[in-house]
Amino acid sequence: MSVEDAAGRTFSDSWHRVAPVRVELRASVRAHRQMYRGREWVVLRDTLSSDWFRISAQAWSFVSRLSTRRTVDEAWVEAVGADPDHALSQEEVVQLLGQLNLSNLLSFDRASAGASLFDRYTQRRKRENRALLMGFMSIRIPLLDPDRMLQTAMPLIRAVFSPAGALAYLLLLALAGKALVDNADALFSQGAGILAPSNLGLLYIGFIIAKVVHEFGHAAACRLHAGEVHKMGVMLLIFAPMPYVDATASWGFRHRWPRLLVGASGVLAELAVAAVAALLWAHTAPGVVNSIAYNVIFVASVSSVFFNLNPLLRFDGYHMLVDLIDVPNLFQRSRDQLRYLGERLVFRLPNARPAARSGVEAWLLPVYGVVSLAYWLVLMSTIVFFVAEQYLDLGVALAWILGFTVTVVPLFKFLKYLLTSPRLMHVRARCMATTGAIVLTAFALLAGVPVPDRVRASGVLEAVNYRRVNSETAGRLVAVQVTPGARVKAGQELMRLENPEIEFELGSARLQREQLLSQELRATSVARADLAALRRQREAVEAIISELERQLQGLVLRAPIDGLWSPETFDRGLGRWVARGAGLGAVIDPDEWRFVAVLPQVATHLFDNEVSSVEIRLRGQEDVNLVAQGAVLVPFETGTLPSRALGMAGGGDIAVAPGDGQGLTAAEPFFQILASLPVGVAATELRHGRLGTLRMTLKAAPLMVQWERAVRQFFQRRFRV
Repeated sequence: MSVEDAAGRTFSDSWHRVAPVRVELRASVRAHRQMYRGREWVVLRDTLSSDWFRISAQAWSFVSRLSTRRTVDEAWVEAVGADPDHALSQEEVVQLLGQLNLSNLLSFDRASAGASLFDRYTQRRKRENRALLMGFMSIRIPLLDPDRMLQTAMPLIRAVFSPAGALAYLLLLALAGKALVDNADALFSQGAGILAPSNLGLLYIGFIIAKVVHEFGHAAACRLHAGEVHKMGVMLLIFAPMPYVDATASWGFRHRWPRLLVGASGVLAELAVAAVAALLWAHTAPGVVNSIAYNVIFVASVSSVFFNLNPLLRFDGYHMLVDLIDVPNLFQRSRDQLRYLGERLVFRLPNARPAARSGVEAWLLPVYGVVSLAYWLVLMSTIVFFVAEQYLDLGVALAWILGFTVTVVPLFKFLKYLLTSPRLMHVRARCMATTGAIVLTAFALLAGVPVPDRVRASGVLEAVNYRRVNSETAGRLVAVQVTPGARVKAGQELMRLENPEIEFELGSARLQREQLLSQELRATSVARADLAALRRQREAVEAIISELERQLQGLVLRAPIDGLWSPETFDRGLGRWVARGAGLGAVIDPDEWRFVAVLPQVATHLFDNEVSSVEIRLRGQEDVNLVAQGAVLVPFETGTLPSRALGMAGGGDIAVAPGDGQGLTAAEPFFQILASLPVGVAATELRHGRLGTLRMTLKAAPLMVQWERAVRQFFQRRFRV
């Protein structure tokens, strides 16, 4: 391929802006070669500013030819002549020079320096102002140079990273894990007040302790492999000072394992301090020290799992993933690949260039881009709701910031791209028409096309006719006459209790009655004045006898109706003591069944809607779909749950009143849905008290209407607004 053919193939509309410029790398820039997935890359480092920039070997072939003694066009023509099949295109050169210029890695000759330096200064000022307004985490204040201190501590650092240090580390984690397991109940219960106003100061102290150790872990691992660490200071995160250490020297390590160790050492150090805090928390009484230790545990666990070790965010886990899979600049290239797919598949741009360089990257990059964006959105939303539950005003402010970030900013960037991007110069009208058609079609589908509207509610299966069997008298269980699941008749004996005390009291009362009858007979002929008093005493004793006889009869438990006997427990439990009023089971008529579902107050739209079908699926029988004959929404509130299992005390989703020991009183009133099952459903498929989910299919409605209602109900249920 000739140079002219290559130039024609790689033509760029912006080439005239950079072609006559004379430029070269700054004298303070050093280059280091690295291998990723069998491909050679070059890492550029500015020794004055400690800035890093990674470029491909093809890009380095061009950059290494830059000089103030030749123009960019001459350097590019020479690079194309040396390797026409792999040389950069003009568009790639323009983008590369722009990125190197913004990173302050280029030096211009005097003739072209003025305008270029002014442009660079203007763009850097814009970026700094944008960072001040949008990215508070970018504000870093260096305070000291820890490199000499780390060199002095090298004997200790080598001991920590030795095999003996690794064994001691594992032993520390094991002891801490045992302490946390032994105190699991206190561990989770104490977390309820983590955002309480009285704990915020201690939470911040715990955060600082954990993060200082975290940053020193990075610095120690970097210095262990001869990496220089010259910056340590404070990073302002929404004006809250946080520690930071610049360990970017590890990016220049030739081998991946030292880089992986530096990336993981922060979390390893943080887990070590969390383990020490766990032992301290488990062996101290409630107080300031105990609370600070607990906050260190919380910060270390949450930050490690959801932030530092998570490769979907650009923290330690992300850099470790990049080194493991050998895909440099994974985050930005995933966005570039998504943009390429949009340009190629939606806008049909013939000059769209993929960011992927292999078949693996062709699917890896877009998958990572979508998953990381979704995770970030879910994580930020969770944080906003978590904060809003404690501090509503702060949560609302964070929600506005998040909404602006995920809607206004991307929309503005897309419109700017659509209206000004030179990539769309010859097809801008078609791209704008395509965008408008997609937006209008999506809006029409979401707002105008009705789709099935369904409501789900948890509930419990009940027999329409059933009677609970409770002990009327306390006693010891001595006989069980019916096996569980057997069919019984009304009045049939189920269980027999024994209470010798009642029999003794009954015998004594009967003897007392005989004595009073003898005294009455004697008084009729000898002392008639005492007759009235003796009769009253006898009547009182007879009342006692009647009550004791009733209690004695209550020791025999009988079936109240015809049906199936369902005891509370299948353990016969002969000899155990049964308290008065204790529930022993129920007699269930298996011919008629209904499902009682619990509906929150926010779902009142069901009262004005049309129900087309009602389906029920029971836990443990999800493959069986029971179609109900109909459903009745009880038009008044209730507060007593049909089953303890529906409340949080029994493992359900409904909050129960704190003072209710049985777990049947809901914290807030609710509505009930009564769904009748058709007669003749096999009784073997149904069990009284089994939990399940009811699904009601309502009149079809557009998705936008359903989503708006779901969001409104969510806020009403979560924040009572």
